[in-house]
Amino acid sequence: MLLVGLEILEFAFEVIDLGGLAALAGLIELGLQLGQVGFDVLQGSGVLGLLQLRAVRSASIPPFGVNRSVEPLPCQSGGRPRVCVIRRFRLLPLLAVVLLASCRSIGPSPQERERLAEQQRLLTLCERNQEQLPAVLKRFEAAQKQLASVRDSAYSPSAPPKPLDPDEQRRLTIYDQQTEQDLYEQAVDAWRRQESERRERWERAYAQREAAAVEQLTTAAAAVRQIHPELLLAGTPPRLNNAEVERFSRCQPERFR
Repeated sequence: MLLVGLEILEFAFEVIDLGGLAALAGLIELGLQLGQVGFDVLQGSGVLGLLQLRAVRSASIPPFGVNRSVEPLPCQSGGRPRVCVIRRFRLLPLLAVVLLASCRSIGPSPQERERLAEQQRLLTLCERNQEQLPAVLKRFEAAQKQLASVRDSAYSPSAPPKPLDPDEQRRLTIYDQQTEQDLYEQAVDAWRRQESERRERWERAYAQREAAAVEQLTTAAAAVRQIHPELLLAGTPPRLNNAEVERFSRCQPERFR
């Protein structure tokens, strides 16, 4: 397999002009895989070391009585020098392509680089705002409580006139009963007018208090978003994102991975 892988790598160089970069990449990948598998098999089985040892022994001490001739290499057998030079240096561009392909495969992908850059950006942002974040969050929570307190308030009407006592009315004459009834109805009418005016004044004051509380909360929320928009959850009124607040309160690198 190792030899097959090397042959495929050598053939890949010849495919550059024929099949383009796509075929080259496929053949390089296949050759590397086959070459690695063959090398692992030979190394794991011990055959590689045995072959190297036998090669050294056979080269240094030939068997007795045997005149073994070693077949010369093409470039040592009187071949044309230009052909030998070409065969020696033709693998240099292929080696460069293989090295570039391996470096590209080992390095992080564009998506991974973008994710790591975003993590580093958030960690730097957290560390830069760690001192001022507690005060900003405290103002936001105070404004949030103020708005909730205003909206929880309700109007309390004043007490109406006391109704006439039936037992007491029976002891009065008819004229006096009618007089008391007229006075009571006049008092109820006056109370209703006063109560209507009083309620209108309360509603105007309530609207002003609510508008001020909403503006205060909006200003506090803008300060929080200026540090990091995801510290607040989407919606109205704004609410804190407790998980993100806890992460930005600690600024631990492992929490940004």
